[in-house]
Amino acid sequence: MATQRNNTWPAFPGGEQVKIASLDTVDLGRLLTKNPIEIKKLLDVCMTHGFFYLDLQTCKEGLQLIDDEQGVYRFMEEYFAKPLETKMLDDRKSFLHGFKPVGVFTGTKESHKDAYETLKVAREEMDAKSELMPDSVKAKMELFDRFMNLSNLVNYTLLMCLSDALGLTGNARLEESHRRDQKSNTCLVMLHYPPTETDGTNIGHNKHTDIGSITLLFSEQWGLQVFDPETQDWKFIQPRPRGHATINVGDSLRFLSGKKLYSCLHRVIPPTADVQTEDRYSIAYFLRPENAAVLEDADGKVVAASKWHDDKYVMFGAPHQEQDKGTVLTGGMETILGRA
Repeated sequence: MATQRNNTWPAFPGGEQVKIASLDTVDLGRLLTKNPIEIKKLLDVCMTHGFFYLDLQTCKEGLQLIDDEQGVYRFMEEYFAKPLETKMLDDRKSFLHGFKPVGVFTGTKESHKDAYETLKVAREEMDAKSELMPDSVKAKMELFDRFMNLSNLVNYTLLMCLSDALGLTGNARLEESHRRDQKSNTCLVMLHYPPTETDGTNIGHNKHTDIGSITLLFSEQWGLQVFDPETQDWKFIQPRPRGHATINVGDSLRFLSGKKLYSCLHRVIPPTADVQTEDRYSIAYFLRPENAAVLEDADGKVVAASKWHDDKYVMFGAPHQEQDKGTVLTGGMETILGRA
């Protein structure tokens, strides 16, 4: 059965009272017109929490993105309903391309694996209209090409406004590390969390900070949590009514900004007693810097953006004990926040 899309604030499953993060809302239309008040608001939230809602309803680009979001959801419902053996034909054993089955990475609990499957489409392959993309994606080429270009426009707009707010010029501007004609690991990721069983071995999406610069996220269902630096606890991100996206700052943007911007620690858990009771879908467009961009990581080490990307993906699959030994999984934010 198709998932019911929401046009209102959805209640938490079962009516339970839970802690909900208080997030600001930034207006995309005002950013596109370089409204100074909105740009300052953007900078403030990126320096303090690194997580916010983005209202897409105030400009034609945002309205088109809202329409295409629904088309991508419909595609996902059809694609992820296919038999596993069919989806595995799209598994390219890649961090950047194709299908990933459930259970490849570490879950939210000790000795558990993750509870989600994904389909990834790299921006470079979409730009090249590569034959290597899954046939199902190629069949919807117009939809995915437009959706990814609009997502890219949104994230670039945020980058340019942050550069303005930080007073950056020339090669120091953030967008200069994200040039479209340079190789990068920017990609679209479609995530599906199928229903799970009680006492199963797969739970959620483990705590982490995002690898890249800016994540544009669409999700109409509960499950996403962020670690609140002020109260030092986990809080749910309430799904907004249709017309909004959720934005978060990733490691690369934090590093490129000289650690002025805040890369938020987050995770996904089942909203009801460690059991995913319904199919959960989310769409993420990860804008990442050029592969050759130079970053200074949380430990002060100089690393290429491509290496940070690959090292972090390896860490996603490591046991909890190994993850807790270093700063890669959480971008060093646990050191700042205290163990989450």
